[in-house]
Amino acid sequence: MSESSWTSATILAPLDASNLETQGLLLARSTAGSRRIHKRRLNRSSDEEHRDIPLVAPPESLAAFVTIPDVLISRETLMHVGLSAEKAGELWQKWTNWPKNGPRREVDPDDGGGLQVTFIDFIVGHMENKDDATDDNDAQWRECMDGCGLSVDTQGAIMDPHFTYLRLSNSCLSWVRDTIEMRYAGLQDIQRTSRTREMELRRVVSRPGAHRGEQHQGGYTLGSASSPATTGQEQRRSISGQQQQGTPGVTLDVWSSAHAIASRNAPGCTVLYKGMDQARTNGLFDEAGALSNISTLLSPTPSDFSSARALFYFTPDIKVAEHYASYAKRRAQCESVVILCLCIPNAAIEALSEPDIRRLYWPSDDWKNLVWCCRTRQKLPTRLRSYRNALLIIGTISRRPDSVYHALGSWEDVTERFLLKVGANGGGAMATQYVVTGEDEGCEWLEENGARNIKVFPYTSIDLGSWLAENPPVARA
Repeated sequence: MSESSWTSATILAPLDASNLETQGLLLARSTAGSRRIHKRRLNRSSDEEHRDIPLVAPPESLAAFVTIPDVLISRETLMHVGLSAEKAGELWQKWTNWPKNGPRREVDPDDGGGLQVTFIDFIVGHMENKDDATDDNDAQWRECMDGCGLSVDTQGAIMDPHFTYLRLSNSCLSWVRDTIEMRYAGLQDIQRTSRTREMELRRVVSRPGAHRGEQHQGGYTLGSASSPATTGQEQRRSISGQQQQGTPGVTLDVWSSAHAIASRNAPGCTVLYKGMDQARTNGLFDEAGALSNISTLLSPTPSDFSSARALFYFTPDIKVAEHYASYAKRRAQCESVVILCLCIPNAAIEALSEPDIRRLYWPSDDWKNLVWCCRTRQKLPTRLRSYRNALLIIGTISRRPDSVYHALGSWEDVTERFLLKVGANGGGAMATQYVVTGEDEGCEWLEENGARNIKVFPYTSIDLGSWLAENPPVARA
């Protein structure tokens, strides 16, 4: 089955669902349109992330089981990604009563041409032309999210006071879209993982001479056929290896593990980080775990140093990466979040000279002008155009939404409040970023200088809990 055809299918593959039910890891439907699945069977890193949760857990355990939609394109998915029941019902009515003369939906037969509307584009599309919010005014943000039809719980996640400083680096609609897209991508990740498990189950079932001990009560476990004495707990646990094989490149070690901590110390290298949700790293590695498509990590435009071309953005400030990862984890439903570690040899950076490498920091006029022009998509002054040809730019990270830059009279109005600073409440030093061109030469430079050995560490709920405890919100005036 091609990935495009999964969209109208159930999230859990039939054989996989049957096997999980047999093992007590997938519960019978309690409500129409949704299932409760054990957290260690969500995606390909969840077994390690939730390894503290016993696989043998009572069905009523809120700590062990989580509710997911039965079908990806469904009313339940609309609520899962963050919409209220009322808004979900409204949008589902529109989706299921599609105008005959409208563009083709992704679930419609291919007519050989014309526009196609995906379900996720349909969801975020309803927010177009909504009034946005950018100021430090909670009432305006709540009004904006109410206008988008967000549920109370989703609004609470976005508005968590621990993340006020980071939240105000972007607009309300931007965070709403990011949250919805992250949660939807997470469901697709669960779907991919389930198909991976099902393919392995089919191989087990069809294997000549497969040990009959692998089958019990109508289901199959993924334990070794040569180990019939394996306990039920061990059999259930054995699926972890297959899930990890389905997430090549994602390590078995979580962010707080000794191995992850040791990876941050790389003599002779500059260690760069990037915090993001795991689902959106799909395609970064091939099935063997080798780097496949580094372009997966490109950031959209406009950005700090480009108005039209996608660039790679990393930070050497570990606290900045943890800040972004923590906010993503706080806004997630059951999605996995990761922090990427990229070790670039110092010699590779030192070998670059201008114009291939440029350094640009606040409070220089060039930094203010370049960031303002890029964020507002203005034509670059002649003296700044050389930055477009740089292989690597090292500079200060900016803060505040694009619309705030548009509201400025000129680049000269950019002040210190437009800087991102290290620390949950912006009380530290200016944050730094390493920005690599997204052109072929940039991809090749990354591949030759560390990207082939990039590490991806799951950032868990325990990591989030530690971060929240260490970074209490500051009382606002």
